[in-house]
Amino acid sequence: MSKQVIHPLTGHVYRLTEDGLVEVTDPKSGARGIFDFQARWQSGELRHADLQMAGWVGRLARRRVPEQPEE
Repeated sequence: MSKQVIHPLTGHVYRLTEDGLVEVTDPKSGARGIFDFQARWQSGELRHADLQMAGWVGRLARRRVPEQPEE
């Protein structure tokens, strides 16, 4: 299960993707967007993400992932 946080004011769901980006989903409309840990838009319908939430999900979670040795 990936790291996931629900924004307390908007209800948007912030989820860490396998490639280290943050997927934001609006459960009311189903709209989604992909952002980096600094809330910079990458793709999708949603074009705005909360900087703090994106940082908590993306940056902090990424630090805890052990680096994979190159083959």
